[in-house]
Amino acid sequence: MTTTPSSTTPINGHDLLYALGLGIEGPVLWGRPVSASGPGVFLVELPTHEPKVSIDPTAVRDWLDRNPDLRLDGKRPSVAELQSRLASFWLPRQVILYIGSSQKSVGARLGSIYRTPLGERRPQPAAYWLKTLKDIAKARVWWVETAEAELYEDQLLESFAKSARAMPYGVLTSPTGQRRETGITIPLHDADVPKAPPRGSKITVFPDGQEGEGEPKRAARAPRKPTAKALAKLAARPNGAGSAIEAPKPDRGAAARAARAAAKGPPLPPIHLTTEGLAALHNELRELTVERRPEVISRIKAARELGDLRENADYEAARKEQSFLEGRVLQLEQMIKHAVIIDQSASGSEVVMGSTVVVETDRHGPEMFKIVGSAEADALAGKISYTSPIGRALMGRRAGETVRVTVPAGTIDFTVVEVS
Repeated sequence: MTTTPSSTTPINGHDLLYALGLGIEGPVLWGRPVSASGPGVFLVELPTHEPKVSIDPTAVRDWLDRNPDLRLDGKRPSVAELQSRLASFWLPRQVILYIGSSQKSVGARLGSIYRTPLGERRPQPAAYWLKTLKDIAKARVWWVETAEAELYEDQLLESFAKSARAMPYGVLTSPTGQRRETGITIPLHDADVPKAPPRGSKITVFPDGQEGEGEPKRAARAPRKPTAKALAKLAARPNGAGSAIEAPKPDRGAAARAARAAAKGPPLPPIHLTTEGLAALHNELRELTVERRPEVISRIKAARELGDLRENADYEAARKEQSFLEGRVLQLEQMIKHAVIIDQSASGSEVVMGSTVVVETDRHGPEMFKIVGSAEADALAGKISYTSPIGRALMGRRAGETVRVTVPAGTIDFTVVEVS
């Protein structure tokens, strides 16, 4: 089993959010309510990095008892074996444990995560690995409310991955939809959903709940009493009450057309990109369609050949990865289709999209930012979106000007030193 690599470059949640130019709220201790009713992103971290992880054996034992179908490398594991596998993914030099988002309510999503027992799928199984940690009560939560929750979640995960060369301990799926290979299969189950009957079995429903031999008789359906409106229509027909009322023929293609229209969603706004950013999207699309897609299709085909798909964890994992992959391919195609290249030659003495700006602050000293579109923002590379609080404040400014950016924690003054 290959363990996840760890990095010697730690990064904390506050700095990761700050680098994206997002207003920061928190922290609060894990398990406490979060006052965020709108969509947004959130991070879970420990106050300091722990060189050695402490997995709670009681939590792991309860997990195994709750889910008898869980397997490790195809076998039913002991508590110690499952503890050891979880510990192999620990990042000893990192404090961030999880990065997530909600399209509806950050507070509600976290509340559902807190309430879900380890190993259960409902109400919200996200971040369930965190519940195996002895010190999870020491963890704290940072959050930001934003309408672009998924976009910022992807950027936060990508920024963390570039620094740590791995996903946070509790994140099991990368922004591109690739699932972490852990060897753990069927980790979750639905406590209140009965299993489907075996293939080929026949379910017979007897009248009044009684069981007996033979086929049940179909209960006679009581005739419907015609409404006054129907009687009036009959009376108005030339042949009198004996004429049949012809119902309008249903438009069978209407539902399909409506579904296709809903899937397309509203038209995308222009996606502002530099030439390098557009090339990066083309490269990612080529990798997904030319390399990853055939690989996933091959995995699905191999998993199908193993037999019953209901208990086939490899098939389920491959189909989920295919779903994520195709979703990302569609997203990339739409972004490329609506791409608008930023004219970097227009950058002069005034900050515009494509400008490189050197600023000084009263807290962090000199910093360099490149102003780009939201799709290309990369905090660790110094690229910030023109729609972020810092990006909006800097747009249109010149060298020597000072702007004040308000965030929940207070205000920060940025002095523009150089624009190029």
